[in-house]
Formats: sequence, C-alpha cells, structure tokens
Amino acid sequence: ELLAEAAETRAAREGGNDAATLWFEYARFLERSNQYAAGIPVAREARKIMRAQYGANSPQDIAGGDILATLLTNNGAVASGLNLSEDIYLNARKALGDREPLTWRTENNYAEALRMVGHPDVAATIDEPLLRKRIAHYGIGSIQALVSASNLALNHLAMGNEAETLKALDLQKRAAVALADPRSEHVAQADVWIAYTKSFFHPDRRMSDADLDAMARVKDWNGAPDLLRIKAAQLAADQCEMRGDTARALALRIDAYQRAQQTIAREHPIAFDALLGVAMTQMKRGDKETLATLKDVEQQAFRWMLREVGTAGNRYVAETMRKLADDILYEFGRYALQEPAAAQAYADAVTRWKTMEDGERTLLRLTVDRLPDDATKKLARNVLRLSGQQQELLSSGKIDDDARQVLDQLKTARQALAARMGDKAPGNLKLPTIEDKLERTDALIDFFVSGRRNRITPIAPKPEMRLQAVIHRHGKTPTLVDLGPLDGVLGADVTSADRASTFRRLHGIMLGPLKPHLADIKRLFLVPDSELYSLPFAMLQDADGRYLDEVYDTRIMTRADALFFADRNTRLTPGNKALLVGGLDYAGAANQLPSTKTEIDTVAADLKKRDLNITSLSGDGIGEPAIRRGAEGASLIHLATHGFYKTATDRTDALWRSGLVAARPNLGRPPQRDDDDGVLYAHELMNWDLSSADLVVLSACQTALGDPSRVGSVRGLPTALAIAGARRSLLTLWEVADEGTANFMARLYQVLADDDLDYASALRKVRIEAMHGKIKAAEDPSVWAAFVFFES
Repeated sequence: ELLAEAAETRAAREGGNDAATLWFEYARFLERSNQYAAGIPVAREARKIMRAQYGANSPQDIAGGDILATLLTNNGAVASGLNLSEDIYLNARKALGDREPLTWRTENNYAEALRMVGHPDVAATIDEPLLRKRIAHYGIGSIQALVSASNLALNHLAMGNEAETLKALDLQKRAAVALADPRSEHVAQADVWIAYTKSFFHPDRRMSDADLDAMARVKDWNGAPDLLRIKAAQLAADQCEMRGDTARALALRIDAYQRAQQTIAREHPIAFDALLGVAMTQMKRGDKETLATLKDVEQQAFRWMLREVGTAGNRYVAETMRKLADDILYEFGRYALQEPAAAQAYADAVTRWKTMEDGERTLLRLTVDRLPDDATKKLARNVLRLSGQQQELLSSGKIDDDARQVLDQLKTARQALAARMGDKAPGNLKLPTIEDKLERTDALIDFFVSGRRNRITPIAPKPEMRLQAVIHRHGKTPTLVDLGPLDGVLGADVTSADRASTFRRLHGIMLGPLKPHLADIKRLFLVPDSELYSLPFAMLQDADGRYLDEVYDTRIMTRADALFFADRNTRLTPGNKALLVGGLDYAGAANQLPSTKTEIDTVAADLKKRDLNITSLSGDGIGEPAIRRGAEGASLIHLATHGFYKTATDRTDALWRSGLVAARPNLGRPPQRDDDDGVLYAHELMNWDLSSADLVVLSACQTALGDPSRVGSVRGLPTALAIAGARRSLLTLWEVADEGTANFMARLYQVLADDDLDYASALRKVRIEAMHGKIKAAEDPSVWAAFVFFES
C-alpha cells in the first residue's frame, strides 16, 4: 500500500533517480508476491524511467527489463516475455560482460523462462556454466549457488536423466547445509526433491503409506517453491491411482491445477498440463465431467496459442505449443473413441488445430465478395494473405525478421480494414458447419495424425503415432475412427513391382474401416494431414481393383473449410484472363525444356475456344517480375518450367527449399529474396496476389512436395499458393516423363474447353481415360497418379 501510494505522488511521476528506484522496487515487490498482472504496468514504467535516467543498456535499464520479462513470462505472456528475456540476456553479456553478477541474473531468468515453456535442454546449456561461475564467486554456501543447482536439477529431471538430476540435487543440498540458516527450509526442500526424483523415475515402485502422506502434504507447505508443491501433488496423485484411490488422486490433481492458476497463470503451459492431468484422472474414473474438462483445457490452450504465437511469436513457444496441442488432442481423441458423444467437440478441436484458426479468417473469406467497394475488398484480401503468412511462418517455429515484419504488417492491415469497413460489413453472416454444406451423397474425411509428444512417465514408452479419420456427413454428428499406426501407411513406392498390392493394402487401412459410413457416397472430400500429403490417393485400389476415381468423385482439400468455397469459380469463364508461361531460356543454368513452348501453344489453342484473354510468356527475358505482373488478375495460370523441392540437410526453411525456375536463373547462391535472380522461391510466392486465380497449374516436377507442417498441411509450394490466394492448384508428386505429361495436360485442357466440365470433374475424366490406356504414354500410374489437385 505504501508503494502504491508513493507511485501516485508528483515526484514519482516526474522521474529522477529516486523515482526510478521507487518504481523498480514496487515492481520487484509485486513480482515476488505473485501479483504478476499488476506488476507488468509498474515494471514498464520503471524501465521507461530507468532508461531515460541512465541510458539504454545501462545496468539499471537491464535490471528493469529483466524484471519486466519475468513478470510477462510468469503472467502467461510467454512469447513476449521470452523474447524480451533473450534480448536482455544478450544485451547484458555485450554491455556488462560475462563476469558481472547482473549478467548472471539475466542468464538465470532466461533459463528459467526456457524451462517453463518446455525447453530444459536449452536451459541446461545456460544453467550448468552459470552454476560453476556462482560457486566460484559466491561459494557453495550461497543462495545463488543453491538456486543454480536446483535449476540444473529441474532441467535434468525434465530431460529424463535420473543420475544427473540426483547429482545436481546433492549439490543443492550441500549448498543448503553450507548456508546454515536456521530460519530456512532449504535442506528440507532438497530432501523432498530427492525423494520426489527417486519416485518419479521409478513410478512402478509403490511408496509406503507414510511416504505418500508426506509427499501429499508438500502441497500445503507454504515455504516450498510453487513448482515443487504442484509436482509433489501430481506425483502423489500417480501413487494414489496405483492404489486405486482415484478420488484422492483427483483431489490432488485439482489442487495442483488450482495452485498453478493462482501462482503462475490461468493460461500457461504448466497450468494446461495440470488441467490435462485432471481430465485423465476423470477419464479413468468414468466421470461425466471429463468432456467438459477436455474442452476447457483444449480451448484455453488454443486461446493461449492464438495470443502467444499469433502476436509476439517465439521459436521455443511455437514448439511448445505444438507439443502441448499433440498431448491434449491425443488424450481428447482417446476419450472420443470411447465416448461417441465427444466426437463433435473433438472434430471441432481437430479442425481448429490443423488450421490454427478460430474461424475468423474463413468468415472474412466468405465476406470479401460481399464488400461494397474494390478498395475494401483489396484491403480484406491483404489481411487474408498476411494472416496466412502469419500462421505459416510462426507455426514453423522459426521466428526471424520476416515473421516479425509480417506481424507488424498484419496488425496495421487489420486496423485499416476495421476503420474502413465501419458499418459496411455484411450483416447476419454466420460461419456454416461442414455438415450443413455437404450434400446427402457427400462425405468429408478429415485425416489426423495423433500422438503424444511427452511420455506420461519416464519409463513408459512413447505412444506410437496413429492415424485417425473424422467423418463428416450431411445432418449427422461426426464419427471418429482409429485407423491404426501411422507407420503402416508411409513409404509406399509407386515404382515397385508389387505396387498394386501395396495400394490395395493402403486402401484397406485408410478406407476399409470407413466403408460402413460411405455406403451411399458419390462425392468424397479428403483432407490429408502431415506426411499424407505425399501419398498418391489416386492409386488407392479397393478389393475389386477399382481406383479411387472410378468409385468416387474424389476431391483433395488442404483444409476442411475449403469445402465452403468448393463450388465457386469452378470452370473456364469466357472473358477471364489466362497466363501461360513456357519455353523459357535458362541460359545454361538448367536444362532447356523446348517442349514446354509447344505445351503452352497447345493450351492456348484450347483456351481460345472458351474466349479467354491469353497472355503467353516465353524466351530469355521472362523473370519473376514479368510472371508476377502477368499472374495478377489471371483466373488461370499455367507455368511450364523446372520446379524443385530439396529435402532438408540443414536449418534452411522449407519455403526456401522449394520453388520454380524463371529465365536466366542464378542457381549457384543461397536462397534469398531477389526479384531478379530468376528463381521464384515458395517464400517469395506467398507475397504475390493470386486472389483472382481459380486454378494454378505447375507443369513441373515435384511441385506438390514439402515438409510436414505443424498446422497439418505441407510446407512448400502448395501452402505458398494457397496463402497467395489461389483457390485450386494442380501439382506433381514426383518427376514425370515428358511425353506422358504433355499428352495428359493436352487432353485435360481439351476436355475443359470442349466438355465444359468443372476443373475437378475434367481431371477425373482424363485420369480415368489414362488408366484405361486412352492417352498415349500416360497409361502408367507413375504418370496419371503424379498429378494432385488441391483445393484451398
């Protein structure tokens, strides 16, 4: 109260050394008393005054920034806090040197933040040398040495290293004994941590009743660190469950969750983990509250993800978010398989996490065409493009200047759109459900790879990754089906001699269990996940030898809500613009492709039948700028050139390892943003405006490939095209023979021009013709199955 009263005085507001000290001590008091939310504005004011009074990167400025970072992290603003903590730590090393105790404090707090978000391996690389420095400077009998030893022990505990954990805890106890403070409980706390560790690493060993009671009482020990009180309650709950005493176990887990909320934050990884523990015990008990708890933890974690990964962004937080989501969805999925009533909530959760969206972007897509003027529509499309980039860049876990620039641009664009729209926004527009959008003879299968990232106990094997299918039908509640281990569907070789039996087996795994739900289905929408994007679904054969296209009108979608746009702009439209690119001069940097000039000339002849306005680009002056200008406003884009996807050999992002080759490419240097280097990387393509493109055809090799994404898609050209605004793309999964490709493409455009079919139906017709040997040099599956049609 005295500090709060002092902060209201004129002297405090006017600044100066005394004011800086006041605000700093006020912030420290609030941090140490767990009043994190209240402490953040106080710490901001303290740092502002200290920087003005003493200068940037002065010891006072660094101390002020350090306490602000701690408050942000502890209050759940983990990405912002971790970013600031890392900056403060690096600035302290540079400005103050590595022998300054204040630098050590910033190291300690940065490592603490890393540990709290699930990166003890990184924290250990800081804590281990810091422990040595503190012992050398302060001696073993110091609080600084004790804290560093404890932190190192927590790192090894989280990494699953029993011997190193006990070694660090022994050092912690030695420091506690050497302190010889009769008023402290440091020795007792070290003993509890040692007992905890021995039990934690041997969960199959049953504690004595006395030891269990002692461990359970730690939760009420006011002098113990909050993390110890939380973990002790969780360990005691494990032991109670071993005894079959689930009522006591549940009470302990609820206590752990409540303590995490009170002392850390309601929305924080530690609190989410504690609440997931509550749900798992409820599941074992068969409690009716289980579904509500699972929904609660999933939705809390999702909101936290949108705030943390979607506003500040941090590579460690992004990785933690994905692990956290996997663990929550794994347990949620286990419950939904047992309780069909949970299937709808689980299906909604899967859709959210696969797209990293809450429906806002989808609703904006539905809104764009109803906006009243072109300027507002353009601004809305810019928001859509930037929000797609935000999801892609931040979900990759690689936070750099590009990602931060996207965040700033998106924030500005959203503000401008909100200011411009005012009351122009169409009213009464609600997001439809997938079930409402489907016809009675439609089904949408949303595949999902489920697996726990963290072991439940140190000795428990990590659960295998499993493939699930969420089946959506018109007017029905979604159905969840477990399809077995993911390993069973990976690695299919399209060139092997027994490929027919391989793809019959895969059909049996992926669609066989779904047969009861697909009896009357004519149109089948498939949404792959992760590694499934590289699977040629067209090669799946049923027991009668029929390929998928021979049974269903099959559509591949990059996300479930693409269904809402599937019936828009579905065919060639007279008067629309088309861009055709081929016959480029690579000036010796890549093999010439003379057949591509013939290819685009043939395509142009067919498109003229439908009265499209055609722009054809060929020769040696066709770089990225020329192609980009031609692509803007085009409803159909056909690029016949070299494509590439390079598998990861270093930390280069997938969007810089995939792309297309323009004229006179410079292929001998590392990838970079350069409109004049003749190489169009996927990372650059994301910035293009392809919002008019109903179909983009990349008549090049391996254009459908990429890295599995944390948001369920594939990181490469498919994602880049969708973010740029293309509604559909026709890409290839592998290298295809030139003659077969040319003949297949020629027939596709002939059907589009002569039969007036929609894009998907035309491709299906041509593929079936190829299957039956009606297209020269394209009858082998290595040709017709290479082409994959994505709808976004």
